[in-house]
Order: sequence, then structure tokens, then C-alpha cells
Amino acid sequence: MQRYIEQLIQDLEKVANTTPIRPYIEVPPHLADDIATAEIALTPYQTIEELTGIKQEVFPQLIDLEGDQWQRVNDAIFKIFETLHIDLVNLPPDIPPEELYEVLTTHWDYPVQYLPSSGMDLEFCTGEPMTCPYGEYCDCGDDIDIYELPEKFADLINPIAQAIDAGFICYLNPETMEMEEIPKLLMDDPQEFEMTTGFALEEEELNHEKWDTCYVFEPLDSSESFEIMERFAHRLEDEILQKELFYVLTHRKPFANFKALIDNSEYRENWFIFKTNWLKDHVRSKIDVEIHKIPENSDENELPF
Repeated sequence: MQRYIEQLIQDLEKVANTTPIRPYIEVPPHLADDIATAEIALTPYQTIEELTGIKQEVFPQLIDLEGDQWQRVNDAIFKIFETLHIDLVNLPPDIPPEELYEVLTTHWDYPVQYLPSSGMDLEFCTGEPMTCPYGEYCDCGDDIDIYELPEKFADLINPIAQAIDAGFICYLNPETMEMEEIPKLLMDDPQEFEMTTGFALEEEELNHEKWDTCYVFEPLDSSESFEIMERFAHRLEDEILQKELFYVLTHRKPFANFKALIDNSEYRENWFIFKTNWLKDHVRSKIDVEIHKIPENSDENELPF
């Protein structure tokens, strides 16, 4: 078995040391200035097996390995992920190498994209303790605020998430906890907004410009919105709908067609909950960054001489 493992690792490292051919995509005019989003939308999904050319059956059964063989194969697999710009997210830090080997090799037929411009976040966690491949090592069933934000922000997380989802820029005064919501189009192009809606905003009406400090939350850009849809599709157990979603995500008008599919399926409520939770976590992370931001006039910014 040791000789076999040595050969397997050599084969894996050979793939890791070979830069894949960049997928050819014909970028539509409306995405000419956003290559990363075009790449995500138009690059077809392939299984890891198809992308690497290494068959799933070459990996020995867990019970046939011993010593450090699990870890060495795992390391070789992660070298391939690095070459393919694939980041395995939500990996439990305390999972044993033999358990991780089982997860990696049993998911070798998992659909992924080779995205040289932006990379791909690969997530095996299902969000359900009973089905998560990480088993007891995953905390997907625990409702934990990893950011440990001050309690005063708790009631504002959901309103901010809903505001940015509706296309508003949300301004928050962290001292008084006042909020101001303004349509993004109004801030980006006041003339266009006035022509579209007939409404104009006078400069003196902008309350946030009078605040000493302000946290700003903007609507997600197209690549972030696409990531939410992609992650939701990966989590679906309904293989038929999953394939349909993957199809529309790789063809024209992915956002509109994804919405149409979901709205006419039994997973409409699941999608709403998933997207809301993602947005709330996004808001928490933004607040966490602001709280731990070092002020420009802080002593920590002074040079040590």
C-alpha cells in the first residue's frame, strides 16, 4: 500500500503543478467591465474528478490506510485546490486527518468551477447536523455569533440586511444608533433617479453627513449576489432542481432565471431564509470590521522611532 500511496501522491502533485487551461467564455457586452462575474456566470461546472482527470476510485478505502498516509494525501489534494483557486471554507479546525480524507475523497464527484479571476469557495457543510459530512466535528447546528458584537447592535442586524437587499445604502450612527436608508441609485446618479422617480433629494436632508461617525452598508455587488445563489444551489438535496439552477447560473440572465425557478418551486421559503441569514452575517462582519478598525490618529499608527 505504501508504494501505491507514493504513486498516488505523485499523480496528485503532477496535477497541482500543472496550470489548467483557462476556460474560454464569450463575455456579453453588459459584463465587459466585470470579467469576474462573467466568469462565474458562464464557466460550466465540472466535478473535481473531471477537472483533474483523476478518477475517484483511485483513492483507497479509509480502512486500508495507516500512519501519516491520510494526511499526505490530504496535503496533495489541497495543493490541487490551490492551483485551481478553490478555497475549502468552513473546514472544522479540529477534524482528524483520517476523517478529512473521507470527506475529501467521497466528495471527489462534487461540482466545481475553475475561476482564475475570482476563485471559488467550496463548501461541503450542509448546515444540518444530521447530514453534514463533517459529523460531530461541525458546529453547523450551533447558533453562534462568531463576531461577538455588542448587544446594542442586535436589533439592527435584520433591518440593515433587509435595507441593502432592497437596494438601499444604509447609514448607521454607532453612537446614537440612528439609521438612514437612501436608494443607491439616488446616491450614485441623482439625475437618473429624479428622471426615473420624479423625486430629488436636497443635500440638507442627508442626516448621515452631520454625524461624527458613520458605518455604511451598501447593496451587494453582482458577484456577491451570485455567490449566495451558487451556495444555495450547492446545498439543495433536490438533484433535479439543483441541476436546473446550475444550468441557469451558467447561461444568460442568471439572476432573473434563478429567481423565476425558485419562485415557482417548493423551496421559495428556504431560499428566503438562506439569503436573509447570509445577509445578516454579512452585516455582522461589516460591523465587526468597523469596531476593530484602528483610528487614523491612534498611537498604534505611529512609527516606532
